[in-house]
Amino acid sequence: MARPFGDPAGRWIGLVVFLLGVVILIAVFVIVYRDLVGAGVLGQLTSSSPTAQADADLRALATKGVLLFLMSYVGSAVAGRGIGLYAASRATP
Repeated sequence: MARPFGDPAGRWIGLVVFLLGVVILIAVFVIVYRDLVGAGVLGQLTSSSPTAQADADLRALATKGVLLFLMSYVGSAVAGRGIGLYAASRATP
């Protein structure tokens, strides 16, 4: 619901919440990339000679993939709420 005169405080809060959501998304992807590269899971799965721990590596990769999806969903939900707050605080033409 837009206000007839706008709401500067609501606009700033909306922008801050949106940026917080974007920071959460960036942090999620950086953490997951660092974790996958540091653990060497991707290199082990694509090598020509698979190791004996391939099943454990695949389970760890699947678990991290699910967590990546959940954290990304939360980050995008926070960013979406921020855009909603910003849009609601704008003045009606």
